[in-house]
Amino acid sequence: MSFLLPQDRAATVNGVKAVDIHGDRYLDLLLAYDGESEPHMARVPLSECPQGLAAGERVNVRLVMGVVTRLARA
Repeated sequence: MSFLLPQDRAATVNGVKAVDIHGDRYLDLLLAYDGESEPHMARVPLSECPQGLAAGERVNVRLVMGVVTRLARA
């Protein structure tokens, strides 16, 4: 599988932290992808995440060139 191609992956949210950078809001997420043992960190704009996202939720993660661009509840 090429990391250059857009892809969707299933994951579990292990941690969520809201971040405000110069007035722009983001979520710092700790994601555990299915089939991988190491969790991954991602900073995603709040507008691209489901409202009220919490640890333990299952999500579909949209990756473009290996970078998380959007999350949706599974």
